[in-house]
Amino acid sequence: MKARIAGTGHYLPGPPIGNDELIARHGLRVRSYFIRNSIGAETRHHAAPGQATSDLATEAAARAIDSSGLPSSAIRRIILATVSGDYLTPATACVVQRKLGLRGAAAIDIVGACSGFLQALDLGARCVSTREGPVLVIGADVRSRQLNATDPRTAFLYGDGAGAVVLTESDSTCDNWHSILIADGEGAEAVYIPAGGSREAITPDGLALHRNTITMPNGKRVADAAREGIRQLAGRLELATGMALEDISFFCLHQPNLPLTMQMLGDLRIPVEKTWINFPRYANTTSATVAITLSEARAAGKLVRDQWVCLAAVGAGFAGAIHLLRWELP
Repeated sequence: MKARIAGTGHYLPGPPIGNDELIARHGLRVRSYFIRNSIGAETRHHAAPGQATSDLATEAAARAIDSSGLPSSAIRRIILATVSGDYLTPATACVVQRKLGLRGAAAIDIVGACSGFLQALDLGARCVSTREGPVLVIGADVRSRQLNATDPRTAFLYGDGAGAVVLTESDSTCDNWHSILIADGEGAEAVYIPAGGSREAITPDGLALHRNTITMPNGKRVADAAREGIRQLAGRLELATGMALEDISFFCLHQPNLPLTMQMLGDLRIPVEKTWINFPRYANTTSATVAITLSEARAAGKLVRDQWVCLAAVGAGFAGAIHLLRWELP
């Protein structure tokens, strides 16, 4: 594909919330050092009571458009990855379109959880390659509204945030973007929210049992699937492109938790200097993680023009994606 990232932006709502504050807020019987040692989170951000996913997405998107130097009126498509939309229907991308004043631009939601932003990026790059750009691609989630605060397995694991990129046509004379998507539906109920869809309505009894919150029956199964999925994607990428992982300059991986992230880097023999770790500050921001990480890494000067960049994620579903692209921004 011939596409390039022309602008980046991210947004974290409110002040950081430390482990001790979260423990006190919900009266949990757990020590902050246990959270720090088991998942690696020190702080995370939560949306204010009046904020919704579209608000976070709009802020990140506006920053990405500004970064691109394009007028907002140039955007032809908005693709938003989220598992915490403002409403069950319509698409939250439509709300973002209204907030940005982009009436007439196509507006699409993708529900892909941790790999959702990369699924949206795949679609966006294909649109640009067929001259349907520029495309605004956003990953945004307010997972704090989907947490069971009494479940120590998930209560500290997630944060809220949004990241976005603007995609335009590349000036390169050859293809400079390769994308691979995978899924294994056997993991569909490995991390999920049981109630609220067509299979199970939200009822008073269901609310009492937290059926409307994130449920993860077997964390080890999820972690094993993530590691195997990333290894499989990396192997397929090397075969498809002929490029060895060690020749790639920068890696931007989804960060489900800190120990698992470090294990995945170790599995692929990626030195930490070739990536950007922000899980301790933000926790798992689901659809937004890769987008936020990419935006932060660019702001920190970690990305250099003409270097090869790899983006990868595996999450709920089990669904995964990997991209190899040439970085064309200064």
